[in-house]
Amino acid sequence: MKTLLRTSALLLALAAALAACSQAPLTVPLDDFSIQVDAVGNTAGQVVYPKDAAQFSRPVVNVKTIQLKGQVTASYTAVQAPLTMTFYARTSDPNNAGCTDAGLAWICDASGETAISASYTFADGETQSITLGDPNPDVLADGINQGHIWIGAEVTSGAATGVTFDFTQMVAQVTVF
Repeated sequence: MKTLLRTSALLLALAAALAACSQAPLTVPLDDFSIQVDAVGNTAGQVVYPKDAAQFSRPVVNVKTIQLKGQVTASYTAVQAPLTMTFYARTSDPNNAGCTDAGLAWICDASGETAISASYTFADGETQSITLGDPNPDVLADGINQGHIWIGAEVTSGAATGVTFDFTQMVAQVTVF
């Protein structure tokens, strides 16, 4: 996710400036990227965030909403398949929100977190469409506007090792007014 946000930061700054001039929403294509995770277990009721927020330059014009859409292919070695998960985002430091420091990650109670996706079930090798920022496209925009964001996930069923999520054909749909 960090790669996605770094790649999109410059594009979003330009998109925000262009959209402000044209008063039209923009769709910005993003580079393909992958996320690799050593192990994914059942964290029902908990959201796992990376230890550090993704950091990037703030746009010249505030972004109102962002949705990220594209294709995701999941590949993994199943311990218990399939994997079902929901993505979350936050702009405030998990350390100040009562989350647990798990060394390389933060573990937060899902009841206090903001979902940015529906629940997705991934079979090994399966490709499917995904949308991040639906619901709550404003939380992604807040992160872009602040220059940092944590994006995490809750695995509600399944467990796996050697997990890779390949994100392709991703676009950011940006609204600035």
